[in-house]
Amino acid sequence: MDAWKDNNLSAILEYPFDFERYIEERLREIDDLDERWYAKKVLVEGLSKVIRCMEAKYYQLERRVYEELEIADNQYETVMTIVKRDHYDPTNRTLYPVDELDLEEEKLAEVLSDEKQVWIGTIFLESGEDGRKEFEGIRYFTGTLDRNGEKQEADFYIQPVKRYPDTLERLYQVFQDNHIPWETINTAYLGKFYDIYISPEVLEKGMKNSILENSDIEFGKFKKLIRYGLIPLWNLDWVKFDSTDFMLPSINDVYYEHEFTLEDKEKGDGYLIETNEDILEIRHEKNKIVIKSQKETFENWKALHMIQKETIRSLDYKFPLVTNHKKDSFIRRFAENSRVRLMTKTDLFRRIMELDIQDYIEVVGYEICENARGYQNTEGMNWFVRDELFPMESRKVLLLKFRAKEPGHYLNDSMVQFVISQMQLEINEYRCIGVMA
Repeated sequence: MDAWKDNNLSAILEYPFDFERYIEERLREIDDLDERWYAKKVLVEGLSKVIRCMEAKYYQLERRVYEELEIADNQYETVMTIVKRDHYDPTNRTLYPVDELDLEEEKLAEVLSDEKQVWIGTIFLESGEDGRKEFEGIRYFTGTLDRNGEKQEADFYIQPVKRYPDTLERLYQVFQDNHIPWETINTAYLGKFYDIYISPEVLEKGMKNSILENSDIEFGKFKKLIRYGLIPLWNLDWVKFDSTDFMLPSINDVYYEHEFTLEDKEKGDGYLIETNEDILEIRHEKNKIVIKSQKETFENWKALHMIQKETIRSLDYKFPLVTNHKKDSFIRRFAENSRVRLMTKTDLFRRIMELDIQDYIEVVGYEICENARGYQNTEGMNWFVRDELFPMESRKVLLLKFRAKEPGHYLNDSMVQFVISQMQLEINEYRCIGVMA
């Protein structure tokens, strides 16, 4: 109880005060030992118990108030990290590949290659925003291919990975179809992946395996920032289900309502149904999801399983976890229950620091500007969320200033981008921009 009390509740006193020590010190001032013994019996054994009882009752009351202001269970928080492909643990039931094809390079090569260019692998750039933009501006690098011990010169073309943004857009549409409010997913890692291509002319017939491993690409000053063989993981898993998984559909002469029950699922986990041409409506109810369709039987419909239990780190899962988790607090509970948004500096900073960014950055100031004043507006993590009523260009600018906890860390800029993206969802009056102070 003490740890919970320290983390969530205010103290009963406005300043620390040790009643028992104060009583003992006053008792020392009594010279008569019999009188001191009697006073000690009355005060220590009597008054102290009353004080402790009063404190316990107070904390019980305060805890009741705290728990009555309950935040609805968040079943849709995301966690993301990166691991070596060879270290991926398929028995880990908390982290799954963002794209399953990352585990099958031959299939990925077939999907991404065409008659103009051949995909040979994916790299990760461990760099901040400035380095990433400079790297993308180069477009291609020279290097050599190793062919049975012989070196052949070749050009290597880089492109930002497109399959991860496509997956995020698909995910956003699933949230929309299930009528679940969207929260920014922290994609700090995803924007740092690049696909490498070469021209088909430089390949020998049948030479498609391990091309990147047999290549020496002259990345120059970026060489020390390039990481090979990494793939992103998150706490999302696509599961298939059939009509045979349901007992009996509800029939109203025109439609069938299939119930996707949640009672037998992991407590706290979130489930979203991916719509298709056969699904007419998705409705979330207590302990079930009702799917309206004209079909009585079906197969291979998809549900998105969002695992909410503590993330397990398998062997060699060494990279940091990034999340969109929000810290719990009494002020947050009160604010969300009252549904009142106070546009004050305190409320703004509170909302920012509730995000899981404390290891990287902290907010230190803000300005309201008439325009961006030369500050570059980088694409946020919610580029697919469009506000068609109020164009960004017509809004004033809310310029948020941050300080890095560890200057130069390659995730700092991405954390600023994450904060700005989430604040833009919550604050429609302004165009949000973030800078490092």
